[in-house]
Amino acid sequence: MSRTAAERTFWGRIRGLFLTGLAIILPLIITIWVLRLLFDLVHGITTPLILRILTLLPFPYIDDPAFTTYAAPLIGFVITLFLVILVGALATNLLGRQIVTAFDRLMLRIPVIKGIYGAARQLLDAFHAKSHSFQRVVAVEYPSRGIYTLGFVTRDSTTVHSAGGERDLHGHALIFLPTSPNPTSGWLVAVPGDRMVPLDMTVEEGAKMIVSGGLVVPQRWLIP
Repeated sequence: MSRTAAERTFWGRIRGLFLTGLAIILPLIITIWVLRLLFDLVHGITTPLILRILTLLPFPYIDDPAFTTYAAPLIGFVITLFLVILVGALATNLLGRQIVTAFDRLMLRIPVIKGIYGAARQLLDAFHAKSHSFQRVVAVEYPSRGIYTLGFVTRDSTTVHSAGGERDLHGHALIFLPTSPNPTSGWLVAVPGDRMVPLDMTVEEGAKMIVSGGLVVPQRWLIP
C-alpha cells in the first residue's frame, strides 16, 4: 500500500471514529443541556416560592446560607424530577395523550416556535417511538434499478388483499421508507420478500444514519 493510500485510510478511520463518538456524545450533551434548562426554569420559580413559604413558617434554618445555597436548589431538582415523571404518567393514559396531541398542534401553529419544537419532536420520535416499532433495516431497490433506499420493516409476510380478491399480493413485507434527515416523513411500500436486502445494522443505527444524512454509519461498515 502506498503512503498516500495509507494516509487516506488512516484519516478515514479517524473520521469514522470521530463521527461514531460524536453520535454517542451528542445525544448525551443535548439531554444534559435540556435537563439543565428545565432545572434552571423550575429552580427559578420554586426556590423563591419555597423560601417565601418557609419564611412565613417558624423554620429555623431559613437564614442559613447552606440551606439557601444547597437545600433549596435540591428541593427544586426533586420537583423537576417529579414534574418529568408526572408528565410521563399523564402521557400514558387516554386523556393525557389527547392533551399532549392538542399541545403539539398548538405548538406547531406558532410561526417561530413550530420549527424548533417540531424538529425536536421529530428527532426524539426517530430515536424513541420508531426504534421500538420497526423490526429490522433493509435495502429496497428504489427509485431505479441498481439504486437502493434504506427502509424499516414494519410487518413481514403480509398478504395485501385487493378489492375483488383477484390481485392479492402474497408474501409481501410492509416497509417504511423514511426521508433524510427527517425520518418522520416518508412512504409505505409493499415489497416481495425476495426483493429486499437485509442489512447488518440495528434499527437504532438505521435511524442515526437517516437523521445524519449518511454521516453516521456503523463502525464495521468503514473500509479498514
